[in-house]
Amino acid sequence: MLFDGAILLAGGVTIILACLDKTLEAYGFHALGNVLKIALPLAGLVAGIYFIETNPILGWL
Repeated sequence: MLFDGAILLAGGVTIILACLDKTLEAYGFHALGNVLKIALPLAGLVAGIYFIETNPILGWL
């Protein structure tokens, strides 16, 4: 299957982190927003690596 539960979970977590970052910056918590600015790309990187490693279509290439 192309999109299993772990991929959808990783995508959901990435979207939640982005929304949390914007909310924290809007309410003045800039230090926590900066921490999330580091965590957000790392979460995307992990999700991308997981997708590349477990995608059955890439096994055909």
